[in-house]
Amino acid sequence: MCISVGRKAVDILAAAGMIAEAQERVTARLGGMIRSERLPPSLLFVGTEGSGKELLAVELAARLNCESPRGRGEKLCSSCLKVQRLEHPDLHPIYPIPYGDWEKAMPVVIESRRGDFFGHGEFGNRPRSIGINIARRIIEAVSRQPYEGKHTVVILNEAHMITIEAQNAILRILEEPPRFAVIVLVTEFPERLLPTILSRCREVRFDILPAEAVADFLSAFYSVEKGEAQRLALLSEGNLRRGIRLIEERFQGIRSDAASILKLVIDGKAGELLSESEALANRYTRDEAEELLEESAIMLRLLMRRRAGSLSDWEMKMLEEAIGGKRVESAGEREIPADLRRIYRAAGSLRRH
Repeated sequence: MCISVGRKAVDILAAAGMIAEAQERVTARLGGMIRSERLPPSLLFVGTEGSGKELLAVELAARLNCESPRGRGEKLCSSCLKVQRLEHPDLHPIYPIPYGDWEKAMPVVIESRRGDFFGHGEFGNRPRSIGINIARRIIEAVSRQPYEGKHTVVILNEAHMITIEAQNAILRILEEPPRFAVIVLVTEFPERLLPTILSRCREVRFDILPAEAVADFLSAFYSVEKGEAQRLALLSEGNLRRGIRLIEERFQGIRSDAASILKLVIDGKAGELLSESEALANRYTRDEAEELLEESAIMLRLLMRRRAGSLSDWEMKMLEEAIGGKRVESAGEREIPADLRRIYRAAGSLRRH
């Protein structure tokens, strides 16, 4: 059984440093660009959820604007302290928000990230996007000379949620930004961006994090006991955000409901899957509902691994506790890839509606 701990603020740059070590290939590439002074002004950080893209985007801002980079055990300089608090005047983190008054909504998200960098769901089920008003804010920020550092750094988190109108608006600054500006688009879905946007950015692709990195992170920043951290890290499938959510009481509820969905599928009631998913969606935020369906898919993938004989004893025990030993046995006769497709169709319906 997963433990439940309270979410807490973490040292963002220390966390980024730990992930930078795990993303060694990416870190070496970015470091080489900076040292050779050939860092592209427009970057596209691409990778699966929880691969550390957002953290390394903030670390990049620190490396570009800190007075002196911090080594292990060293104190942060004043510039780095401001970057760590997401309040450096030349750092502009952008997040999707509901349509309306972005001047009020954006600070809500940033303040939330200061307290919990891995948080989400500030606006419940309200649809979010990066719209034209935010695009104009980005253009304004990029056009200003740095106030304190050497570079103006804009980070578009969840960049795939930028509207077509907003994408067209920022094309020019991506193609010909001022020499002092660096723009980082962070996304796990680059295919949702216009080809003209993609062609103007240098792609930096992130690897899935190794389980050891996730376990070390949980131990270092959330005080999870080593053995439990290793177990949760394996369940996270290389997704740092999922590893953190696994220690939360509410996420344990999501996993329980995910198991209920899987039971419907295995019991031959797949026709009820969509209606049941939509009913559960009323209980959760949009993001949590997608998480719920993804948890069902993860359990199905574990069942596939059981069929292949690659499931560990503790993973088998976890499955039996979640859906029952008889269902685990009967699932061996199912067409699990077809079940996965049903889960992902339901997830797609939730995204559309």
